[in-house]
Amino acid sequence: MERINRKKLLRFLGICLMAVVSCCFAGCGKKTPDHQPKVNPRELKKIEDKHPVHIYRYDQALFSLPQENLEKSLDSLQRNYAFFLGDEPSVPQLKAYLNDPINRRLYKEVQEKYADMSDVEQAFQDAFARLRLLFPDMRIPRIYTIISGLSYETPIIYVDSVLIISLDMYMGKDYHYYKQLGEILPLFIRRRLAKEYLLADCMKALSYQVIHSNNASVSILDDMILEGKRWMFAEIALPDTPDSLICGYTREQLAWIQTYEYDVWSFLIEKNYLYSNDNLVSRKLVGEAPFTAFFGKQSPGNIGSWIGWQICRAWMAKNKDSDLAGLFEEKDPQIVLKNARYKPVKK
Repeated sequence: MERINRKKLLRFLGICLMAVVSCCFAGCGKKTPDHQPKVNPRELKKIEDKHPVHIYRYDQALFSLPQENLEKSLDSLQRNYAFFLGDEPSVPQLKAYLNDPINRRLYKEVQEKYADMSDVEQAFQDAFARLRLLFPDMRIPRIYTIISGLSYETPIIYVDSVLIISLDMYMGKDYHYYKQLGEILPLFIRRRLAKEYLLADCMKALSYQVIHSNNASVSILDDMILEGKRWMFAEIALPDTPDSLICGYTREQLAWIQTYEYDVWSFLIEKNYLYSNDNLVSRKLVGEAPFTAFFGKQSPGNIGSWIGWQICRAWMAKNKDSDLAGLFEEKDPQIVLKNARYKPVKK
């Protein structure tokens, strides 16, 4: 990008160094309170005590069944796991799944990592308490864990007030099965298949319950604001989570976009991309990629979503007296942009 001169590059490198140091003490991208809704800790504690969270381990329940009498044993699962089994579960299909050598190894290794999920349950309980307080009409899901057989395209599924977590897709970037998938799972995606990203991924999936949007996007701005709302919702639910875990950037990528935010925004305005409906440009700006082609290999991918997130943060900071749901219920991205009065500072 021609605007990135030597002086700015040196400033970027300095910010990278500062990010490394700050991560050692507080985690990347520590939040500021300006765009966070204020909640009463006592009210949160009341809600937490009243609504404890339990994660239903379908993976453990299923793999622990005695296969010699599988059909009869399934009756014991119907109460808690009817969502998976239905009225007439296919015993041959279940046997094939349970006896698959890859699934069996996945289960064994998942249990070694996730034998105890009490810490995850507590994190969900904290997040759900905030969501119950801030979005009273929101339905809180029932949480299940499964072994998906490396279903990398859908590690988290949210449907019918049920949240399903594929634990075999949160084993860490160096997990041997991920490496065996090769180019199907490039490093920039593998890096996020780790436990620390699990909560943020779940909250992004749940965000669709409160986001009101047009059925079909008509511009890149639509896509940017939609994704920005999803990241904003995750941040609201998980206020102590570092930015890097919500956006999925490395600390160097986070430092880059924080340095060049003004330049990126100016580029989008000059090219009139906000109101474009060019699918190719949209994929480059709001899509999975190791970097954003317009800005070079040091830039993060999905840069349009990050800008959309900053617009939502600006909206929250400048509309403190508005109903929190207003941001998520507003369908017109141009109104969100106008009310946010988003103006990144030139560095």
